[in-house]
Amino acid sequence: MMVQDLIVKLGWTGFSLPFLAVGLYTMNKGRKQRARSERIAATETTRIGNVRPGTVEVKGTARPAEDANVFDSPIWTEDALATRVEVEKWESSGQGGGNWETVHEEETAVPIAVDDGTAEVRVELPADGGLNVERTRTKVGSGDEPPEPIRRFLETRDDIDEATRRELGPLSFGERRRYSEGVIAPDEEVYVLGTAREEQAGWGDRKYVIDEPTDSGDFVLSDKSETELIREGKRGGLVPLAFGGLLTVVGTLLSIYPWLAM
Repeated sequence: MMVQDLIVKLGWTGFSLPFLAVGLYTMNKGRKQRARSERIAATETTRIGNVRPGTVEVKGTARPAEDANVFDSPIWTEDALATRVEVEKWESSGQGGGNWETVHEEETAVPIAVDDGTAEVRVELPADGGLNVERTRTKVGSGDEPPEPIRRFLETRDDIDEATRRELGPLSFGERRRYSEGVIAPDEEVYVLGTAREEQAGWGDRKYVIDEPTDSGDFVLSDKSETELIREGKRGGLVPLAFGGLLTVVGTLLSIYPWLAM
């Protein structure tokens, strides 16, 4: 019996580990979101004319840099300096619920000149990205044909699988998809948080470029206000913290209960 009891206890412990792992991961994700919003709130805005190497937060009007051009956004073909595109599909749990799973995301940006009236600074998106933009989201229902702009976008992307569709008589069935696109347009007001460095300029002149994350790992290029970004981070971090905490508690109880009860 002792061996059987031990096997049962170890089985319960093994069963609890995914709850603990997912719970801790989710809590950490929420903690990072809230911590970033606190760092945004704590960083003072620098007038661009006073920018020096190091962590900076600047705000101003975005225009293409001298060596850059406006381009068409991938889905809605709007004039853009930077775009973020996300494609999601609905994963059903089989019990009436489910969740949206990201199957494709991309960020694209040309070098941007941000001007606040005192000077301008060059901003380049790092390889890891950092766009946080207002997005237009389009849902395509089960078996529905996507709108023409989305069909055109999909034709240019070999790395995105088409939504599955089946027909049964006059009815069509298939995957549900969501297509989101956010754009930073020319002459739009933007917020930037990152690390500034000095770049080569003319004799006696100093020019700076913001193209790297801060020491804390933050890089943000956004068309949202600082207040919106702070509120978004606090609110967005609260849900994963609460859900992750619940999973962690459940996992902990499942792991210790057999050892106390048997």
